[in-house]
Amino acid sequence: MDLSKIPTKDLEYIKAGQLDKVSTSSLQEFAKQRGTPVTPSLSVMEPTPYNKAAEFSRAIAQGLTLNWADELEAALRTGSISDQDYQQLVGQLRAQQGQFRKEQPIVGGAAEFAGSMALPAAAVMRPITKGAGIAADVAIGASLGGISGAGMAERPEDVAGQAVIGSLLGGGASGAFSGLGRLAAPNIRPEAAALREQGIPLTPGSAFGGRIQQIEQSAESLPIVGGIVSGARQKQFEKFNEAAYNKVLSNIDTKLKVPKGLEGRDAYLFVEKSISDKYNDVVPDLRLEFTPKIKSGFDAIKKRYSKGNLSEQDKRQFKTYVDALESDFKANGVISGQKAQAVKQDLAKISRNYLAGTGSSKILGDAFKDLEGFYMNSLRNQNPKYAADLKKVDRAFVDFVRVQNAMSKTRGEDGVFTPAQLESAVRQSDKSARKGAFARGAAPMQDLAGRATSILGQKVPDSGTASRGMTGALLTGGASYVDPLAGGLTALMTAPYYRLGEKAMFSPRPASFTEAVQRARAASPFTVPGLLGLVQ
Repeated sequence: MDLSKIPTKDLEYIKAGQLDKVSTSSLQEFAKQRGTPVTPSLSVMEPTPYNKAAEFSRAIAQGLTLNWADELEAALRTGSISDQDYQQLVGQLRAQQGQFRKEQPIVGGAAEFAGSMALPAAAVMRPITKGAGIAADVAIGASLGGISGAGMAERPEDVAGQAVIGSLLGGGASGAFSGLGRLAAPNIRPEAAALREQGIPLTPGSAFGGRIQQIEQSAESLPIVGGIVSGARQKQFEKFNEAAYNKVLSNIDTKLKVPKGLEGRDAYLFVEKSISDKYNDVVPDLRLEFTPKIKSGFDAIKKRYSKGNLSEQDKRQFKTYVDALESDFKANGVISGQKAQAVKQDLAKISRNYLAGTGSSKILGDAFKDLEGFYMNSLRNQNPKYAADLKKVDRAFVDFVRVQNAMSKTRGEDGVFTPAQLESAVRQSDKSARKGAFARGAAPMQDLAGRATSILGQKVPDSGTASRGMTGALLTGGASYVDPLAGGLTALMTAPYYRLGEKAMFSPRPASFTEAVQRARAASPFTVPGLLGLVQ
């Protein structure tokens, strides 16, 4: 008879004739080997003796090691992971832990759960997946769930099945927690958040970018849903126009904004009139007196450009202009506000046109730019009371020129320009050498135009057949098959495309709240072993 399959303790009970204390499995094995045809009755198990402190520590270790503490202890104590001594010790440890949990269910369960929370606590203190997506969270949760599930298996043949169950539960729970965390504190692109601060509403595509933005844009061709998405994106462009107009007006007064209800060309006319009115407030009070300092300044500029690389024709042209301007001064001894403003605008236009050229033409532009600078400094120095207001409205006019050029590219009656049209106008208006200001990102209105172009996007550039096919599947129930994040957004359907839904989803959260949610979301996959222990 082979008694190696019967634990030593049970053999002692059998030898002593105390069959009521022998485990059921040992009785069955003993009867089987003796050829007894009758299946023995369940034995009455004697309570397994244990040390409370030791089992409390083992419960903590069980949670800390993803339910593998008993196997690890047995392996360390026997020096094996498969022989009879190892198997007997594992059985003994599990019996002791089972008896402890039976008699102390709350203490034992709490100890194991506390141990399982050590890893999530560490992940909260120092997140390692804070920037990872839902797919990464699901992968981590599924892996930990599989390991923990395998550790719960009582018999070797149950390991694979328990691992699969644990993996499925872990992945599902991690995906759910991660998705809820993203809804509570969505990880919006910083550039998109900056646009929202300027009054431009966000859609899921503009907020998150990437695949979500592609799906959103291709969804515009779908029935019903397409109209909702298109309407929301059209509102974005309208609000972008409003933000551009308000940026122009902020040069004059930070509190001056386009009135509610004014859109398209009506908003454009309001801004144009506001700039004109401000000039009318300032210009009539300006005056520029012909002083010896101005006379010497004109002479110095003419002398500077009478030599150098200018052609003889350009030198004569520049000298003729300066002489004519000086003659106007001498005639009356002073230039009034309206005349001073006209001269200022004329100099700006001439210098801008020549600077756009190359070679000698550009050098001539430099000459007129120097003359414009001297003239403007003189105008401000002689009118200190109005210098600040003049500078403000001049800055507003510079920005407004870019908006004018963008508006000239629009079609139809709406008069709504796109971010790309404004960015093109910004580049076109840059008269610096080799478009240097635009290349550096320092051209007027470039910050708003460039950011909006990258965030608000354009239509899908191809025919859209493949994208629309995928979008149709997503919006009719197959979203989670393609992308968990897309599935979550699809479940919300069109709510984010309405004002209240957009506000609920994308309105700024307190920094402390966002940080707490992000840390909790990053730690959520590591709570899987503890949750599986509670379920068990």
